[in-house]
Amino acid sequence: MKNTIDDGALLQTDFASLHVLKCVHDQRSIRGAAEMLEKNQSTVSYTIDRLRQIFGDPLFVRLGRGIEPTPRCTAIVKGAEELLQRFQALLTTEEFDPSVSNERFVLSCNFYERSIFLPKLMRRLRREAPNVRIVVIQANSEGHRHLENGDCDVVIAPLTAETSGIYARELIRESYACFVAPDSRFTREPLTLEAYSRAKHILVRHAPHWRPYYRETLDRLGVSLDIVLEVPSFGIVDHIIENCDLIFTASAGFERIFCPRLTMIPAPFDCDFPIRMYWSSRTHKSPAHIWFRSMIQQVADNLRFDT
Repeated sequence: MKNTIDDGALLQTDFASLHVLKCVHDQRSIRGAAEMLEKNQSTVSYTIDRLRQIFGDPLFVRLGRGIEPTPRCTAIVKGAEELLQRFQALLTTEEFDPSVSNERFVLSCNFYERSIFLPKLMRRLRREAPNVRIVVIQANSEGHRHLENGDCDVVIAPLTAETSGIYARELIRESYACFVAPDSRFTREPLTLEAYSRAKHILVRHAPHWRPYYRETLDRLGVSLDIVLEVPSFGIVDHIIENCDLIFTASAGFERIFCPRLTMIPAPFDCDFPIRMYWSSRTHKSPAHIWFRSMIQQVADNLRFDT
């Protein structure tokens, strides 16, 4: 019948004690182990006595002028060596080779970020890490919650909330513009703030209480919008506006997506906002995730250069 160790005794055993046991085993001497460890003999003896109680075995027996380990002691020392080696491996930072990795990364973002980041990001990943897998989930206004719940590894979004344990880095800074049909009267005459306030607008609202940054600027200017259509996504906005007189106010970066189907004209107000990359402390020091975030940063750097 096997002699098992209860959980309480197990928790009393630490790597330092096992290291002392190994030294006594190798030296076949309490005094020799104490000298090697630069400890008092009484400290070493106390550690061995405690381990005897934990393992229920004498561990060492006196033979002539020296001591010899019991078979149980030798088995424990062998197992302890394996544990120490495994623990040492845990302390060593893993190297990450993207060319052979099959890592899976989950990215949380919305339509605009997917449109401008994902094509360039995937080109890089297919070239440098052909076996890496990417899962994209809809961020809406829940990006930070996705990180907190462990639902994603990285969020790319124009969020502002500060949450403990979440890191942020600005990727690009965007300014606002207006998008109209190519034959719109606003392409032939300046769009003043007064004309802008009298026009009909389309608004993309990701979530019930979400407001785009430029609405705060308009509030300060005392301008209210006549919104005749709200949609939950940017997906078909260009098709809607193409044949009607609505104005769509959004990041100037949408020019990459909507033109030439739509015409971009300057917004009659000044407002910009950052798009940031967010990640949690869970993956902050992971070599694989550091590499993945660097790929996103490189894409952002190229976007800034392109503009």
